[in-house]
Amino acid sequence: MKAEHAEDAGPLDESALVVAAQNDPAAFEPLYERYVNAIYAYVYRRIGNHAETEDVTSQTFQQALAALPSYEWRGAPFGAWLFKIAANLIARRARSSGREVAVEDPTALAPEEIGDDPALVATQNDAGSDLMTALRRLPLDQQRAIVLKFSRGLKSREIGEQMNRSEDAAKQLIHRALITLRAALESTMND
Repeated sequence: MKAEHAEDAGPLDESALVVAAQNDPAAFEPLYERYVNAIYAYVYRRIGNHAETEDVTSQTFQQALAALPSYEWRGAPFGAWLFKIAANLIARRARSSGREVAVEDPTALAPEEIGDDPALVATQNDAGSDLMTALRRLPLDQQRAIVLKFSRGLKSREIGEQMNRSEDAAKQLIHRALITLRAALESTMND
């Protein structure tokens, strides 16, 4: 099997690609090509910003390449290891970031797949637009808490740490924001 068809490789072929890359870093390209789009999409859904997503995606593959000599094949797809690296980078970035969290695109909060049905896509887009409108009307601290919780997947304790609040205060902030969002979205649906 040729390297350019790495996306068609099975687990055994993938392990051969990993071994080849461990012996020659130039052979890492088929693994990169196989996973770069999936890693980018995963990171973007959690960060919601294209520039930062590109940085984290790049760092994911840089770290993977640097750690590849010590990587041990355990039967799981190589991509699982890459997703773990990406998740760790996202978590580290979220913990160290004290700045406001902005979402430039409502799809950052959207489910992974909405399907090919045009009616479903339109409904999802309308719902995303309504959600973003309602989200932007919240006080900034509530906006930030909601994005940290649902886009970045942080726990209340981590949100509290980022926002210089207690875990209970973060929970209350999220609770109040959800009540306000629910009321706003129900109002939109009744109009």
